[in-house]
Amino acid sequence: MRTTKSQILASLKRNGGNSIEELATAIGVAKMTVRQHLATLERDGLVESRQVRRATGRPHFVFSLTDQGEEMFPKRYDRLAALLLDEVSRLDGEEIVGLRPEEKKRLLFGRMAKRLQSQYEGRVRGKELPERVAAVAKMLDEEGGFAEWRSVSGGFEITDYNCVYRRVAEADSDLCDWHLTLLNGLLGRDVRCSQFIAKGAQSCRFIVREGATEAPSSEKKKAKTGKEGS
Repeated sequence: MRTTKSQILASLKRNGGNSIEELATAIGVAKMTVRQHLATLERDGLVESRQVRRATGRPHFVFSLTDQGEEMFPKRYDRLAALLLDEVSRLDGEEIVGLRPEEKKRLLFGRMAKRLQSQYEGRVRGKELPERVAAVAKMLDEEGGFAEWRSVSGGFEITDYNCVYRRVAEADSDLCDWHLTLLNGLLGRDVRCSQFIAKGAQSCRFIVREGATEAPSSEKKKAKTGKEGS
């Protein structure tokens, strides 16, 4: 059973910030209870508050997660390092001759995406698109504990509120492209991302359109250049 404290942290993570009244309504507890928990979370450095003025009436406080609070949600930096080391160990020296540093990195990321796709594809193989979307959202939720999906006009939307590689992705956007390549392969669609956590958004939103199956972006690149892109 989730504690009140964990529900407060989850609500702040999802919404980017809440007032005491909003938290009390969302969680279904008294405002005094929320206030007491927030005081503890602020003391522990997990939550911070800012005063917001309203058009009318008294100012109120909005609470949000600190960087330390963000790190309370699952992160997988160890897994990312293990994946990269594994791919480096498999490289043939001839494969990287003449490649620029950025090209070597894209080569590694492309191979990581393919290897993970081969590990997960059994969970989506033979399924219709809605089932694939549900399966991929479940995988993301298992990985980071905060993903969901819904039907939208013309397709589906997967929302992931927790980036398990957040600090690395903030420093290197190629990691976000790698994530998209993996989703492309698993969903059999050219998935679009309307916003990224690593670029300041509250969540990553992946748009999956219905209709004819499209080749993943990496496959399209190969077809255009006639070269192995990853």
